[in-house]
Amino acid sequence: MKIDLRYMQQIKALAEHRNFARAAKALKISQPALSRSIRILEEQLGVKLFDRSVRQVTPTIYGKRVLELGKPILLSAEHLERELDLLKGVEIGELVIGTGPLPAEIFLGPVLGQICANHPRLKIQVLIERPQPLLRMLQIGEIDIMVADTRSIADQDSVEIVNLPKWEACYVCRPEHPLLKKKETVLRDIFSFPIATPWLPKPVSAELAELAGITTSDSQKFSKGLIECQYFKVLIEAIKAYDAIGLGLVPIYREAVKKGDLVYLPIRTPQITSQFGIISMKGYSLPPAVEVFQQYVIKAAHELI
Repeated sequence: MKIDLRYMQQIKALAEHRNFARAAKALKISQPALSRSIRILEEQLGVKLFDRSVRQVTPTIYGKRVLELGKPILLSAEHLERELDLLKGVEIGELVIGTGPLPAEIFLGPVLGQICANHPRLKIQVLIERPQPLLRMLQIGEIDIMVADTRSIADQDSVEIVNLPKWEACYVCRPEHPLLKKKETVLRDIFSFPIATPWLPKPVSAELAELAGITTSDSQKFSKGLIECQYFKVLIEAIKAYDAIGLGLVPIYREAVKKGDLVYLPIRTPQITSQFGIISMKGYSLPPAVEVFQQYVIKAAHELI
């Protein structure tokens, strides 16, 4: 016999809800119909997929294996449905975006606001993660497109990358910081203090160490302490509170500097820049909603330069 998509959806719902009534409600079918369907499938397979008790329904070892093997099928079906919705036009459907913490904080908010204002019926979901997990989600169809640091994308042959404008790294501290009393400040000086930064890609960390003339081992680079935080407000408050040196991009600290809470250190490293890109799977035409999102991102990134 064949386990079709309908059976897989029913098994998945029952495993998630652990209750026939709740699973049937989620599937929008009657409880007796769901019970009968699962019973018929078990009889045809010759194995028990679920253990039933008064409290809950739980998958057996056979049920778990069917779920494990069927997950790619369900993901493909969901991806197909989403693609068809998106292909109908920008005005309807669901757009699932993956983004790194920095792009999310710097420009994604205004982009989403503009899309919602112009296309109010489009449902948008945003997942914030580091590049490698996002790439895996893109490859299996859990997200439609991603915006992230491209330095961490090892296999770039399977994806299309639209590079975004680059921002030079900057260094900030509180106005009363001891470094501001020096006549001349060089990059190596910042490593005498704790470093506060968003997520720092390894290539950037290594390049910083090389430019500063220090060993590239983590223990030596950040011997005075390291604060990594993807939430800018927390990061800025940490820099304001003590002698930590803020490392990042101008858009991160622009408002805090404007208010006088932080000041830029007179250090320039034009070699160290952001390297963000819009990443999609190669060989697939972009649905209208994805293309619109891409256009908005490019526009917002250029306006921030």
